[in-house]
Amino acid sequence: MDVKQKAGRARELLNNPAFVQVMDDIKNQQINRFLNSVSTDTDTRENSHSVINAIKVIENYLQSSINDEKVFDKKHK
Repeated sequence: MDVKQKAGRARELLNNPAFVQVMDDIKNQQINRFLNSVSTDTDTRENSHSVINAIKVIENYLQSSINDEKVFDKKHK
């Protein structure tokens, strides 16, 4: 997959209301799990933290793909 295709697919996902809603719902679920866990339940909090971080990695990867296209376009004007 070339830079343009990758960026296009990333843009489609980030502009898809269903995708954005699912990601937000998962983040909110994990935040609630974290906030509602008992003080001794470190496993739940660590798991929630890991899930939120994984979502951030996905979102950053998609945004990076879009940014790569911008750089590509500037280099190939």
